[in-house]
Amino acid sequence: MKPKVHRSTKSKTLLSKRFELRLTDAEYKQIQALALQTHLSMSEFVRRAATRRTLPRPLAAFDLKAYQALCQMHTELRQAGNNLNQIAKVCNSSVLLGEPVVVNRTLLERTQQLLQENQTLIETLASAIAQSTLA
Repeated sequence: MKPKVHRSTKSKTLLSKRFELRLTDAEYKQIQALALQTHLSMSEFVRRAATRRTLPRPLAAFDLKAYQALCQMHTELRQAGNNLNQIAKVCNSSVLLGEPVVVNRTLLERTQQLLQENQTLIETLASAIAQSTLA
């Protein structure tokens, strides 16, 4: 059997040694819950705890909401960027061919809407972060 490589370690250290540990159901569930909160596998969580290495802090509910909002913004801004690239390509091609520039108004309006929605979302997120740091 080939030794496993743990994906989260930067040095790609081979994890070739095993350690068996007996736990009660309650202890197992507690470790499982703590590992889940810190977004680590149970093995990585136990390794870090046993060697007193730093554990990531659990995400607060607000942090999770902020992260989800940022992921949504990232997706929408990429879509808006793709739309703008398509519009620019058509415009540049038309200019090179000496043709009138024709823009897909629907695509342009959708891009503008995405940008406005993300601006509002960014302002809301910034306000919420400011409020949470004051409390």
